Amino acid sequence: MIDVVFLLLVYFLVTSNFAQLERDLSSAVQADGGGARSSELQPQVIEISYRDGVVVYSIGSRGADSKAALTQILEALPKEPGVAIRATRDVPIRAIAAAMQASQDAGFTRRSYVPADD
Repeated sequence: MIDVVFLLLVYFLVTSNFAQLERDLSSAVQADGGGARSSELQPQVIEISYRDGVVVYSIGSRGADSKAALTQILEALPKEPGVAIRATRDVPIRAIAAAMQASQDAGFTRRSYVPADD
């Protein structure tokens, strides 16, 4: 019986993993400032609407009516949280594609499309 217990003990010692996963280790670099981490930031939301035959891009209180103007607004915003594009149902697909391209041109690597709650 003791042989079986000993073999089980050796088996569990050999097959177990005592190393911590890298995601569980604390970072060696600690910031003294209390700034927000990128995981705490909300993504920029581009609202796209279609008014009187004109596509309107809105980011908060800022508005743009062309891809170039939207790119210019996006270049001034922080890139880490990413961007979410929300469009109403009547917006043409080309306007959504232009917003995705403008966000890429502005340097956003995290882009997503979120359907509007109509």
